[in-house]
Amino acid sequence: MDSPLDGIAFLARSENRVRVLRTIAAESQTRQKLREDLSMSRTTLGRVLKDFEERNLTRPTGQGYTTTPAADAILEKFVPLLETMEGIQNLGEAIDWLPPPAHSLDYRHFRDADITTETAENPAEPFDRGLELIRSADTYRGLTSTAIPRYVDVLRDRLVEEAKDIEGVIELGLLATLRNDPERADAWHDFAEAGATWIYDGHVPINMHIVDERILIWLGERDDELKVHGLLESENMAVVSWAESLYDDYRRESEPLGQAKLPDV
Repeated sequence: MDSPLDGIAFLARSENRVRVLRTIAAESQTRQKLREDLSMSRTTLGRVLKDFEERNLTRPTGQGYTTTPAADAILEKFVPLLETMEGIQNLGEAIDWLPPPAHSLDYRHFRDADITTETAENPAEPFDRGLELIRSADTYRGLTSTAIPRYVDVLRDRLVEEAKDIEGVIELGLLATLRNDPERADAWHDFAEAGATWIYDGHVPINMHIVDERILIWLGERDDELKVHGLLESENMAVVSWAESLYDDYRRESEPLGQAKLPDV
């Protein structure tokens, strides 16, 4: 009798077995439809189905093949593990750059994320990509520990000139920065007047933008300040739901930025 590890290896070592079993689990399939949908040869498919029947993972029916309760139980555990590995592989070295709050997410939700990193031709490529998405968005919400002047200028123009739905939460340290550099306060007076900014009295451990239904997360290392290595984008609904909930939590704990808190320009 095979050991439990042998049973796991039976699936893990064959992409064809995984594809066939997941397809049958989703809906009963005939041999012909499996061959067409999976672009698999008759010989390969026949061998896979024979192995499944010997292990009591599938059984033939009048409509084709269906999975057994044993197969369904295995897939319930195996598929999330497989998707987690896909997410980790997609992240690559960026997994070490994720801000702490993002580690609460199941890594499988990152398997379709896009990551933009600096290049020799354009070291600012992550910043350019973020600006491109913000400029074209209808709605924006930001949760940040700092404010990039280029981003502030774009968001202010979109708020004042285009009346876009824009708001954000930023940590209290912003006010000290503005007191030391009053010229930068001009844009923030517009945000305060529009009721578009909240101040969080504490540390914000993530720099994140919710741009329409897309989540942007800055990737990097933090000592005294964040050293950016890249930008992660995701439209995965689990990531979107997590980001919206995190933003709402910080906003509830924040106070509106009032004109009186800002230095005169």
